[in-house]
Amino acid sequence: MGVVTAHARPQTKLDPASAFGQLLRRHRRERKWSQETLAARSGYERAFISLLELGKTNPSLRSIFDICSALGIRPAQFLRQVEKLSNFELPNESEGHPPDHVSSKVSVPKHL
Repeated sequence: MGVVTAHARPQTKLDPASAFGQLLRRHRRERKWSQETLAARSGYERAFISLLELGKTNPSLRSIFDICSALGIRPAQFLRQVEKLSNFELPNESEGHPPDHVSSKVSVPKHL
């Protein structure tokens, strides 16, 4: 077994809302911004930013894009970081194939 130091913390996976909130707080603090500053730059209320950071509410797709824009981060990059912190896992992922409900073929309607 490996050696555990006094500073090592076990890596526990978070639910997605908590992971989003922790990452949001980390990026905000790296910029030395208050919640008020992030709120003003992203167009949201400080209370909403607080609820997001606490994992008490889920962001909409629009708010993810607005907040990431204010932080200067691509939304896809931010969400990849959230995924790494969270307990997200696809069913059957460990077997190396997609879940039964996911088709590898994509059909596009003819009218598009």
